[in-house]
Amino acid sequence: MGQTKKIEFKHFEWINITDPGKKEIENLGEKYKFHPLDLQDCLNTSYRSKIDTYDEYTFLVLLFPVYDYETREIVPSEIDVFISSEYLITINHGNIKPFDDFFDLFRVTSTLREKYTDRSPERLFYEILNKLILYVFPMVDHLNDDCNKIEKAIFSGREKRMIWEILIIRRNITDFRKIMQVHKNVLKKAVNNFKDSNLYAIKKTDAYFESLVDYTKEIWDMMENLKERIEALQQTNESQISFKVSDIMRILTIISVITFPVTLLATVFGMNTVHAMPFVNNPNGFWYVIGVMTALITAMIAIFKKKGWM
Repeated sequence: MGQTKKIEFKHFEWINITDPGKKEIENLGEKYKFHPLDLQDCLNTSYRSKIDTYDEYTFLVLLFPVYDYETREIVPSEIDVFISSEYLITINHGNIKPFDDFFDLFRVTSTLREKYTDRSPERLFYEILNKLILYVFPMVDHLNDDCNKIEKAIFSGREKRMIWEILIIRRNITDFRKIMQVHKNVLKKAVNNFKDSNLYAIKKTDAYFESLVDYTKEIWDMMENLKERIEALQQTNESQISFKVSDIMRILTIISVITFPVTLLATVFGMNTVHAMPFVNNPNGFWYVIGVMTALITAMIAIFKKKGWM
């Protein structure tokens, strides 16, 4: 069952709904007359961030990455936002701790609420987005640290152990990029809508939202670099493994080439044509045969070393 909490500001209210059910969403639709498709988006899982603008309000779906410590996966967490001149409504599933902490901080601290005397809530919305986007940066740093550890392991002779680690990090980087891919465009549209609409108090000269766009650009550039880096590390790891396999195959081939003529010689001397075999009546015949084998092995090793094959 969903949990609804409300914070009163001077000119607007902030309503936060955690884990909404059908009943909570229907109540929102009855009270605020939101578009049915927007309400449906709040109940269904979204796969991309987006923005829809109307004369009475703006609706945003924003996805943010969350790390699952049990599965070691980066998964998307959705926050749906309805914003107008009189309200800011956020709908989430309670798995983004910085967002929950931010809301609770405002709920229990009256001095913080008194600072927001704007007649519309877009400045508060900026603070929420700023908190959420800054929360993303440590995750990027953690992925970068993972790449550093993989790089050290590859050149420390632990290539096979890193195959699975590389696949996990590459999957997380790919999922991270999918989640953050359209944030920049969504935020740009939101800023333009806030400045052009008469609903909001933001001025065309206000630039604080622009920093969020810059943050998303920076995150995207960092993720592009991480994508290229993990791909390069995967190729390096595969090359290291291929080199070691080739080296093992070279050694096995040399051993096979050396033992083949010796085996052939032993087979010939072991044929059951007794009177035709040399050294058969010599008391030292066995050692003569061993000497021939040793000389043959020594000659082949010398040839291989001269050719640079060993």
